[in-house]
Amino acid sequence: MRTTYMLEAAAAVIFSVQTLSMGVQARVEMPSVDPENYVSKEVAPEVSKGGIQKLYDQGVLRLQEEDDASNVNIERGNLRSLQHYDDDTVLAEEVITIEYYQDNRFSPVQPIYSHPLSKDIAASGNKWLYANTPLQPIFGINDLPIQGLTQGYCENLFEDQDGYCRFTYEFFDVENGAITVYASITAEGNTAPQGPSILTVLGGTGEFSGAAGTIILWPVGIDESLIPARIFRDGSLFLGNPVGYEMKMELSVRYLLNAPVVIPVPVNVPIPAIPQSQVGTAPATGGETTLTGGSTGTTPTTGSPFRVTCPGQVESEYCDCDLDCGTSSPRCQCAEAQVCCEQR
Repeated sequence: MRTTYMLEAAAAVIFSVQTLSMGVQARVEMPSVDPENYVSKEVAPEVSKGGIQKLYDQGVLRLQEEDDASNVNIERGNLRSLQHYDDDTVLAEEVITIEYYQDNRFSPVQPIYSHPLSKDIAASGNKWLYANTPLQPIFGINDLPIQGLTQGYCENLFEDQDGYCRFTYEFFDVENGAITVYASITAEGNTAPQGPSILTVLGGTGEFSGAAGTIILWPVGIDESLIPARIFRDGSLFLGNPVGYEMKMELSVRYLLNAPVVIPVPVNVPIPAIPQSQVGTAPATGGETTLTGGSTGTTPTTGSPFRVTCPGQVESEYCDCDLDCGTSSPRCQCAEAQVCCEQR
């Protein structure tokens, strides 16, 4: 999905009762929108974060009770052993309901005719295109700002008005005249000539990535004598309905309750090399140094013992000139050790 759409002015984006009263001129126009071949694009994580909460705060989204959702999750055994997760990673499932009015009043009433010369409205192959069609909150039609758009099309399959529709519903924020899409849902399915039609959710982007479920669309009429306007199901023809559809989404969204903690990659801190001039010399505080003949000893300092490693012995077999000289320890059977013992 396009993460950012730049508009000429914010007034062309946020609909109110004043802009809607302008008629066709109030329709949002976005460049490069092909509703018949529209493909939603992925949304960056920093943009999509909090998308479900935004819809909830707007009053168009309802969540299943948390206790019920947890019980369903346990009953279905949503413990998955995945290659890239721990064995007990819990996949929680949230059931979501979203309701909108898909406002077709600013979309073309006439289809793209499959037979342009005859212009038969009932002919198979006729297509109705929906580009930037507004999604209005059912409780605030003509009164609240628009924060959702529809891209897609419907096609008449048979002359009895059985059809097919494919829609992508986009949800966005508006800042300084720019639209930023933070989530979308795509659905398709066959439609009935009249009454409700059910579309199957194919997936989504943002926090609806991997969503499954259905979308029910009812053709509606509208009473604009009220503020806000009211829509009602009137059993009118579905394809090319000039008023629009009452839309109800029933979605199942999964997310990780105990996703693995991301461990940062350790930073390799370079260790400075010992200058060649200091190799083989004793540190100022007293340390080991290499003696002639391959044996090792220590430079005596106040409070530190003499230690000598005789040739042929490992470093841990050193002769402690304070403790080993008075014994018959084999550790002190070399000339260097005898000298050390005599000094003690």
